[in-house]
Amino acid sequence: RYVPRAVKREVLKRDNCQCSFVAADGTRCTERKYLHLDHIVPYAHGGRTEASNLRLLSAGANQLFAPKHL
Repeated sequence: RYVPRAVKREVLKRDNCQCSFVAADGTRCTERKYLHLDHIVPYAHGGRTEASNLRLLSAGANQLFAPKHL
């Protein structure tokens, strides 16, 4: 999905250009490369393309959430 540049910048700044995944023990993923913009509520389920519904995830973290959206 197309994400406006201003929204991308807002998410990058908010998430400190780092994966936003936090493990059960409270440890945050330290990945800063190859990040994906992920819809928290999937676009296909009515999720909006706005900063409040987007997060930065590493490829690995994104895979953790993928099965939950099927």
